[in-house]
Amino acid sequence: MTRSDRVGAGRRVLYVDPDEERAAPVVDVLGDAGYEVERVETATEASEVVATDPPACVVTEQRLPDGTGLELLRDVRERFAEFPFIIFTAVGDEHLASDAISAGVSDYIPRDPPEKQRGALLDGVETALAAGDRRFAAVTEELKDRAMDEAPVGITIADGKRRDTPLIYVNEAFEELAGYDEADVLGRNCNFMQGDDSSEEKIAEMAKAIGAGEPVSVELVNYTDDGDEFWNRVHIAPIHDDDGELTHYVGFQEDVTDRVEAEREAKRQAERATAEREKVEALLARLDGLVTDVTSDLLGAETRSAVESAVCDRLVETDEYALAWVGEADPATDTIRPGNWAGISEPLELELAADGDDPAARAAQTGTVQVVDAGAVPDLYADLVPEGVGGLAALPLQYGDVSYGVLVVVLRADATLAEPEQRVLSAVAQSTAMALHDLTSQRLLSSDDVIELSFSLAGDEPFFVGLSDALGAEFVHAGTITRDDGETTFFFETDADPGTVVEAAEARLDILACTPVTTGDGRTVVEFTVGESPLVQLLLDRGGRITGMSADSGTGELTVEIPPEAQPRTVVEAVEDRIPGADLSAYREHEQPADARQDVRSRIEKRLTDRQSTALQTAIVGGFFKWPRETNGENLADAMDIGRSTFHQHLRAAQRKVFEELYG
Repeated sequence: MTRSDRVGAGRRVLYVDPDEERAAPVVDVLGDAGYEVERVETATEASEVVATDPPACVVTEQRLPDGTGLELLRDVRERFAEFPFIIFTAVGDEHLASDAISAGVSDYIPRDPPEKQRGALLDGVETALAAGDRRFAAVTEELKDRAMDEAPVGITIADGKRRDTPLIYVNEAFEELAGYDEADVLGRNCNFMQGDDSSEEKIAEMAKAIGAGEPVSVELVNYTDDGDEFWNRVHIAPIHDDDGELTHYVGFQEDVTDRVEAEREAKRQAERATAEREKVEALLARLDGLVTDVTSDLLGAETRSAVESAVCDRLVETDEYALAWVGEADPATDTIRPGNWAGISEPLELELAADGDDPAARAAQTGTVQVVDAGAVPDLYADLVPEGVGGLAALPLQYGDVSYGVLVVVLRADATLAEPEQRVLSAVAQSTAMALHDLTSQRLLSSDDVIELSFSLAGDEPFFVGLSDALGAEFVHAGTITRDDGETTFFFETDADPGTVVEAAEARLDILACTPVTTGDGRTVVEFTVGESPLVQLLLDRGGRITGMSADSGTGELTVEIPPEAQPRTVVEAVEDRIPGADLSAYREHEQPADARQDVRSRIEKRLTDRQSTALQTAIVGGFFKWPRETNGENLADAMDIGRSTFHQHLRAAQRKVFEELYG
C-alpha cells in the first residue's frame, strides 16, 4: 500500500463491529468528526475491503463472529506493514494489549469508561492517520549508545574471549553505584567489588554460570571504592556473535540495599512477634491458673479476713510477687492501714494518709488502678523487701460505687508488670470486691446487730416528698418491688384525691406510671413505677433495706437498716449526695429480733417472680385480704394491666410459695 493510496482514501474509516446497538454511537462520533464511516460485521468482510478498496484507517472490536480483532490485525499486517489499525474494545486486558502491540497495532483503546470514548477514539484515529509511514523512528547506533550510557541501572560489558573477562565498558550509573571512575575499572575483572561479607556461595554461582556461558542473577554484598557496603542485584547474560560464538558478557547492576534491609527488618519483627506471642501465651496460662485458684479460695472464705488472706497468700506464692496486702480507709483517722498481708513474716505496720500521694491512696481516691515502675515505688517498701522491688500495683476493691479498700501488690526485683498481667490483677481485685460485697450483703441476714439510719427529707426529691409538698398531702410507704429490668415499684398510702395524685405524677419526669390501687375511708393506696431507684440500689449494694418512708406537706423522713460492715459513713455520704435535701437525723445500733424476720422475707422474695410479688403486694396494700374486702380482683387486675384470671393465677402461686416457706 502506497502513501497515495491512503491519501486517496481520504477520511474513510472502516469500522468492524457485529453489534448494531453498540456500533451506532461509535459511527455517530466518527461521523460528527468529519469521517466517512463504513461498517462491516465480520473479519472476512473487513479483509476483503482492505484488499480491494483500502480505507484510511481500520477500527475494530476484538470479538467478531468469525475471529478476533487481533487475528484481523495480523492478516492486515501480512499485506500492509504500516496500515493505520486500531483495536477499540471493552473485552480486552493487559495481555491483549501486549499481544496487539507486538502484532503492530497503531493504537489499543479500551472502550470503557464510556465518557472517555469520544476523545480517546478520535485522538487515536487522528494520531494513526498522521503517523503514516513513520509509525516507528529508526533506532540508530548513536541512540543505542546514549540509551546505555544514560540508563538508570549500572551496565557493564566484559570481554568473554579473554581469560579474566575484563571490563571493556561501564556506564555512568555504574560509576555512581560503585563509586569508581571508568579509568579505574576498565581492564579489571568485576570481582574488585567483592569483600569479606560477600557471599562465597553467590560468587561461586556466578563463576559457574560464566564458565558455562549461561545467564545468572544473584544478590550479594559488594563494596564501593570508599569501602561502604551495599546490596547489589547482579544480572549477567552472555552475548554471542552471528556464528554462535560467545564474545561478551553484559551485566546489569542495581543497588537493592533498602529493599534487602526492609525485608530483614520485617523478618526480625516477625521473629520478635513470634517470641513475644509465645511469651504472652505462657504468661496467660500462668495468670489463668492464678485467677482460677484465687476464685476457688474466695468461694470458701466466710469472713472478710479470710477473703483478704486468701488473695494475699495466693499472690505471693507466685515467683513474681514479693508482697501483697489489703487495707481500707479508717474514717476516724483518714488513714489506710493493712488488714491482712502476705510475703513478710514481721507485722506490716503501715499508715498511709488517705488523701496522700501514695499509689494505694490514689487508687482508693480515684477508683482506678495505679501502676508504678521500680524507680517510682515509695521508699517505705525498700525496707520491707530488702532484695529489691521491680514495681508496684495498687488496685481498688470496688463493687459498683461501693469501696471495700485497696489491694497492693509489690513485684520482685526481676519482675515486670505487662499489660495482660495488669488486666488479670484487676480481675483478681474485682473478684475480691465481689466476695466482700456478698459477705456484707449476707451480714444483715445473719447478724444480730444492725445500724439504723434516719434522714430528714425536704425539697422536690424523692418524688413522694415533692408530691406531698405540691398536694399538701401525706404519703406513707407501704411496700417496694424491685425488678431485674431496673424499674422499681413503690406503694404509698395517701390522704390525697386519687385523680389529683395521678395528674401531679404525670407532670413529673421521674415517675413512669401512677395507678390508684384501692380507695376507702379517705385513704388511697397508689402504685408508683420509677426507673432504677438510686436509693434502693444504694442499699441493695450494701446489704441494707428501707424500713420506713413518709412525707407530709413537703417534709419527709427516711429510715434504713444496714449491717455494721457496710461502712455507715459512706452510706450517709452516698444518701446525702444522691438525694438533695437529705440530712442525717438519727444513728442507732440495735439487735434484730430473735425470729430473724428479714431472713424469712428474703427467702420468700427469692422464690417469687416479679409478677407474683406485684400481685401479692398489690392485694395486700389494696385491702383484698380484709373483710369486708376494700377492692376486688378485677380492680387489682386493671391496676396491673392484666386480665382478672391472670391476676388470680399469680396471686395463688404467690400465696402457695409463702405458705410453703412458713409451714414447710
